[in-house]
Amino acid sequence: MATTVPPQQITAAQKLAQVNEQTWLTMGNLAEMMTDYEKAMNCYESALRHNPYSVVALSQIASLYRGREQFGRAVEYFKRILAIQENNGETWAALGHCYLMMDNLQEAYQAYQQALYHLSNPKDPKLWYGIGILYDRYGSLEHAEEAFSAVMKMDPKFEKANEIYFRLGIIYKQQQKYDLSLQYEHAKEAYERVLAENPDHAKVLQQLGWLYHQQNTSFCNQTLAIQFLTRSLKSDSNDAQSWYLLGRCYMAEQNYNKAYEAYQQAVYRDARNPTFWCSIGVLYYQINQYRDALDAYSRAIRLNPYISEVWYDLGTLYESCNNQVQDALDAYQRAAELDPTNPHIKQRLELLRKSQNVQTSSVQSTPGNAPVPQDVSNPSQYQTGHGTQPLNGASYSQSAPSGPPSSMSAYHTLSNSAPSQRHAADERPSAPHLPVMNASIQFDLFL
Repeated sequence: MATTVPPQQITAAQKLAQVNEQTWLTMGNLAEMMTDYEKAMNCYESALRHNPYSVVALSQIASLYRGREQFGRAVEYFKRILAIQENNGETWAALGHCYLMMDNLQEAYQAYQQALYHLSNPKDPKLWYGIGILYDRYGSLEHAEEAFSAVMKMDPKFEKANEIYFRLGIIYKQQQKYDLSLQYEHAKEAYERVLAENPDHAKVLQQLGWLYHQQNTSFCNQTLAIQFLTRSLKSDSNDAQSWYLLGRCYMAEQNYNKAYEAYQQAVYRDARNPTFWCSIGVLYYQINQYRDALDAYSRAIRLNPYISEVWYDLGTLYESCNNQVQDALDAYQRAAELDPTNPHIKQRLELLRKSQNVQTSSVQSTPGNAPVPQDVSNPSQYQTGHGTQPLNGASYSQSAPSGPPSSMSAYHTLSNSAPSQRHAADERPSAPHLPVMNASIQFDLFL
């Protein structure tokens, strides 16, 4: 005959503790309703003294810290909840948000993965918005695009819809999917909608200015591009990318003095961005300061040897300076490996190879046939990111992509005594120093 176990009796002390806990929780809620968050925090802490495992009190305290943007403290309390309720999906999602705001991307990734596993309904727009931001920061553009698109499908009137359109526009531009980016016109309209609500949004002003810079749009206008980028810098003068894009606009107008000043400001704020140095090289090439151009290209290659435009520009430099055909061929070949479909690279390679086949000692680069350097078409593509896997249970990796399998072990540089010298690709760049332009144009350097 089975025996029944009588229910455990609650002692008077335990009953009193429960009553006290509920009383402090109620007082905490009232304090929050009166926006007295400090008093609310004290009330919830008092509730924890009566019950250290009170999930409600822990959750309220964590939320208060999160609202104050004290994300480290919020993480402590969310972890205490998960020690009690490991399968609490809402807490995992909140924890992921805190890690994301702390820029701890690996922990955010793992927390979001747990949230998706434990939530009864993972189709939460706020959750997927956070996941999209996570992928965006990792540089995993395809996964970010999927997450942001999912948010708009779940809730077309999502409170941050304009921010999502803004981010999707940038992602599609980085992926060169202009036909999917609501088209240029639609992207411009999306940015303008954001500016209607926040006219000083630095990033939107930056992207709108860059849209007006694009040559293949019906609304291309360098004057407006410069105006929007200047407004962006008024809102955030420390954004190196805005200074750089402003320099690109001045280059389009052949205003080399202004371009130089803008590039100088960009490099001062971010000396390790390879696209900055590539564009600086193009600037020096255009004003015939070839050694300074070479130094800039070399810095770009040291920072990232996988940018085809830099190798192409290096090839044009070798053709223009001392007519170093073999060095130019090597550089063009490297560019072709990185961008096999680029017609300019193919054309230049064919021309130089034909010259060798007919045993021509050189192909003279006269003003009529001299190659023109290319600036980086998609500057945002080469900003530092972290590799990751989609949030579908796949394994996680934080290592950055290793780059294309084929690579040259050296890059070229000129010397006074010899046509070319080879240097190891992993050589570390020296302290950044932007040479002044020719003697008639003098500027103060930052170093």
